[in-house]
Amino acid sequence: MYTIILKAVNQLNERAKASRVSTKDIAHKALREMIIKGELEPGQPIGEEEVAKELQISRTPLREALQILELEGLVNRSLNGRMNVAPISIQEVKEIFVIRSNLEGIVVEDAIDNITQKDIDHLTHLIKLLKMAISLEDYETIDRFGKQFHEYIYTVSGNKMAVKFLYQLNSMINRYRRLAHKSIGDTKQSVKEHKMILHYIIQKDKINAVEEMKKHILGSLNQAIKTVEKYEHTQF
Repeated sequence: MYTIILKAVNQLNERAKASRVSTKDIAHKALREMIIKGELEPGQPIGEEEVAKELQISRTPLREALQILELEGLVNRSLNGRMNVAPISIQEVKEIFVIRSNLEGIVVEDAIDNITQKDIDHLTHLIKLLKMAISLEDYETIDRFGKQFHEYIYTVSGNKMAVKFLYQLNSMINRYRRLAHKSIGDTKQSVKEHKMILHYIIQKDKINAVEEMKKHILGSLNQAIKTVEKYEHTQF
């Protein structure tokens, strides 16, 4: 486990050399990526001493990183004070997907009021890139372009409060989204859904744009639930 984390930290260290990123931030990002990708399993203990030694950092920045992850809902502190990767549950995944679908419905409705031809062109370009990534079965890139599509709509919406809440949920949302994507065989459906969302945005059809956005978000819920059911029997 820790060898994987060390590799990720080394990669992040290389990227951070010229940007004055703190040790705490590097450790936080590395551990966060491992949890979201499922490389650190739900419920898995995180031994501070072992991790700090493996990453060649002191325990102070590691503890600071773990505190941030705790606030993000990605790690839990047990009664004996030890940190564990946060478990996953069907109830939590239902709540997160429903909250996200409603918030995304709000931002897509607001985005319609502000959309420009330049914005439409950019969203169209992202869909083309998404389609290309799917044809190559490059799931990391699929995830990236899908995320960029949604985040661009966040920006266009101008709804700072809804976007703030979405970003606060971001770590937990991404964790469950990644779990859901592991079970989705036909990712071509994702392109169709993004195209329909953009179609309704261009038509300035708020009702159908909101409905399509919610359907798109909730479409992964059943797959996420099935994946969580498997994990619930194997969590540490």
